[in-house]
Amino acid sequence: MDRKGNVWLSLGVVDISPNQDSSTLTRTQVLNFKTGQLIKLPVEKTTANNPTIELSSREKEVLVMVKEGLLSKEISEKLYISVHTVNTHRQRILEKLNANNSQEAIKYASALGLLE
Repeated sequence: MDRKGNVWLSLGVVDISPNQDSSTLTRTQVLNFKTGQLIKLPVEKTTANNPTIELSSREKEVLVMVKEGLLSKEISEKLYISVHTVNTHRQRILEKLNANNSQEAIKYASALGLLE
């Protein structure tokens, strides 16, 4: 920490062991090396019934197809919509789930029960 007590150095550790359940949200905690205090950060308990994250039926349909490994062009052909429309749905899905990529979006949506 700096002289004012602000964090100036932080280290993140990610467990990439193969025995993890991909449907669970990531648990986060911070260890203060100076004091030894372990601070558990809350995990947002959002569910499919919670209106804070809501995907349209078309967005869910697109995300399921992405999960199946289909490309945007293949999705557009199956749904009879343009590739641009598919990519717009994909972008909105990422924004709504606050995900960086499609795999993260699939993981979050599955954990929240949005793809069932």
